[in-house]
Amino acid sequence: MRKKTIVSVAAAVLLLLAALVQYYIQSQPTQTVSVVTRVIDGDTIVVEGGERVRLLDIDTPEKGEPCATNATNRLKELIDGKEIILEKRGEDRDVYDRLLRYVFLNDTLVNLVMVREGWANLYVVEKSQYYSYFVEAEQAAKKEGLCVWAA
Repeated sequence: MRKKTIVSVAAAVLLLLAALVQYYIQSQPTQTVSVVTRVIDGDTIVVEGGERVRLLDIDTPEKGEPCATNATNRLKELIDGKEIILEKRGEDRDVYDRLLRYVFLNDTLVNLVMVREGWANLYVVEKSQYYSYFVEAEQAAKKEGLCVWAA
């Protein structure tokens, strides 16, 4: 009887460890390199292969709203036609089947640039290692009254 209990506990521990390893692997950022083929708006792009990508942790004005055109144009200036790094963190896709990614141009986190320059506000679903930088960037943009924060 005691042997069965030990085997059962060991099996449960192994299952727990397997689940923890799987969680750890899924929570680690994965990066891929791609080229931007189109900028749809201030927070959505298309990369080679036709995948649509939604920039994580930001929200820009929708078409027709103040700053929407400027946000789109700024994102175009930053990354249109350029090679970028896409970093996956957390959920892979949103309800519109867009990839959810942080976008880097060289060592620059483009999502953060959009917030700091006032083209986007912070929209966090799940906190990441970048969270404090986003909060700081948004506070600075608000203080300066930049685009989405203009009175």
